[in-house]
Amino acid sequence: MNLLERYLWKSVLSSILITWLSLALLDRFFALLGEFGDVNPETQYGNLQALYYILLGTPRVLYDYFPTATLIGSLLGLGNLAANSELTAMRAAGISIKQIVMMTLKLGLVLVVLVFILGEWVAPHTELSASSFKLRMQQKQLAIGNQGIWVKDGNRILNIAKLWSEKKLEGVSIYEVNPDAGRIDSITHAASAERDNDGWMLYDINRKHIQTDGVAQESLPQEHVSRLIPEQVLAIAAVKPNQLAASELADFIRHQRENDLSSERFEQAFWQHFTTPLSTLVMLIIAAPFVFSFQRNAGSGQRVFIGILIGIVFFLFNRLFASVGIVYGIPALLAATLPLLVFLAGGLWMLRGLR
Repeated sequence: MNLLERYLWKSVLSSILITWLSLALLDRFFALLGEFGDVNPETQYGNLQALYYILLGTPRVLYDYFPTATLIGSLLGLGNLAANSELTAMRAAGISIKQIVMMTLKLGLVLVVLVFILGEWVAPHTELSASSFKLRMQQKQLAIGNQGIWVKDGNRILNIAKLWSEKKLEGVSIYEVNPDAGRIDSITHAASAERDNDGWMLYDINRKHIQTDGVAQESLPQEHVSRLIPEQVLAIAAVKPNQLAASELADFIRHQRENDLSSERFEQAFWQHFTTPLSTLVMLIIAAPFVFSFQRNAGSGQRVFIGILIGIVFFLFNRLFASVGIVYGIPALLAATLPLLVFLAGGLWMLRGLR
């Protein structure tokens, strides 16, 4: 990396980081104000718990805002260089617009890797921890910890290792409690459970009947039960697509397809693990034409406005097309990549007109 490239990277990266943190802090501030409305003195969820919940959700917010921050930050960084005539000096020294764009794209490749790590290994786990923490503080019937989800339902205590969705559970343990005798009557372990129209089908079952004279065991390949877990628990504790890493989403999608079950929302989330980091490169490509077209004539306020406007349009188009794709059965890969390809084509078309 030569001196010029390092200087360009420093200018653009510093603007991106400042913009990124500013957007995240603004989002978290308003989220915290809204979260104070859920504070209830009758539960363990107080102001400090609300603040901790907001902090746990910060990696997801950072991940979601990064493409927009890249666009605004690169507009500011390159715009400042243009305002100080430094881009003009670079071009006078024989550095073409194409070379300057390629330098910023090299920075973009580094950022893509970092954002992918954030979205694959950090954000899903912290967001799951955030929702689990809030549920644990607010619910008396439900507890979520390192050993999964614990639910008290009458005289039964259920432990679920993984609640994939409202139709698929993994690692189910059912403890039947006899309050009169002050003991557990039976313990049932099932490797998995799947919901159908009439209830739940348990698979690979091992059951222990605890009696005064000993313990009787039985094993069953499968068993159907009409009721397993309360509906309200399913609604609030089911794993959301954005709380899963790409590898976990791939396993879940494979399972859904093998059992002829719907997986559109999870397929969308899977491909977004790759399109969101790649949109960073697209935002850098889009920023270049605006900077070189305006050069010194546009102030930083105008560049920020342009960046915010394009970022909002990209965000809304991305979300809208994802929803339309699910409703009308558009393939998840196409629905996830089409907004990216449209903006990429627009950025490359604008670059072609620069000299």
